[in-house]
Amino acid sequence: MDRQQLNRQMTAEQFAAFDTQLYLDTRPDDKVALNMFNNYIKSFNEHKKQYEAQFGPLMAESGAAGDTWAWVKDPWPWEKEAN
Repeated sequence: MDRQQLNRQMTAEQFAAFDTQLYLDTRPDDKVALNMFNNYIKSFNEHKKQYEAQFGPLMAESGAAGDTWAWVKDPWPWEKEAN
């Protein structure tokens, strides 16, 4: 997947996880929904890892790469190279 496809996929997974979280807030014993939530989070984390391996840190807390601050090395979201 390219940068844009990974971003869209992660956005969809985050939305689905949050929506499922809201459902679970009112139905905490629903095992099917809990399984769905865990799968969305697992998939998001896998895609996040893939994104960061290919394109650099996605969030500032992932910006420490060894002894350098990698967060500022990628193009910012408003720069053409980021989109």
